[in-house]
Amino acid sequence: MGEIYVKVIGDGPYLVFGKPELCEEIIISDNDNVSIEYAKGKVFEVNSNPVALCRCGKTKNPPFCDNSHSCMDFDGTETASFEPVINNCIKYSGRYLTLFDNEKLCACARFCDAAGSVWSLIYKDDYLSTSEVKRQVNLCPSGRLILFDKDGNMLEDNLQKCITVLKDDGLGISGPLWLKGGIRVESAGGASYEIRNRQTLCRCGKSKNKPFCDCSHTHIKFIAGNPYS
Repeated sequence: MGEIYVKVIGDGPYLVFGKPELCEEIIISDNDNVSIEYAKGKVFEVNSNPVALCRCGKTKNPPFCDNSHSCMDFDGTETASFEPVINNCIKYSGRYLTLFDNEKLCACARFCDAAGSVWSLIYKDDYLSTSEVKRQVNLCPSGRLILFDKDGNMLEDNLQKCITVLKDDGLGISGPLWLKGGIRVESAGGASYEIRNRQTLCRCGKSKNKPFCDCSHTHIKFIAGNPYS
């Protein structure tokens, strides 16, 4: 099938090449609305290469593009930086682990709020706390959180290349596209963004950091396929 990658189309959809697995993942949360795990949802059939996925937020056939962007005033202008993400992170140094945080990439998956939050756990020395930090960081879909040990090794699970469509049951909304396993994203102008193991692409059309998610879907209560969202 060739390289799996995503091409951003100016004021249009994402073209996904290589026919990766495309499925839904559902964020499951507890009674305090803290995310605890992912559950598998539907699997989408991909019959074309490339396949066009919606990024304007108005398709009636999510996650696929139905050309709704051409019937509205959709501004798909990309504003994200091409710099390495870590260059714009805040650094938190614990005794055993170092956490880097690029808040601009937050997808509001909320796994980082468990057990008192990853930002407090990073400063604790016990085994359970360090294990929980690793768990929370690896569940962060956007790669906003990056974790290293004191020898400079990145502590990140190896992910297979696939794209999942996030749904947030706790908030009752739709989420971004989650790109796993180092899928390259090529801008409309032809330049590639940093290739990362975890990253999320805006699907509501409102991000101020396009093409990446910046939590805007939570503010507008985005529901994919809902013409009033």
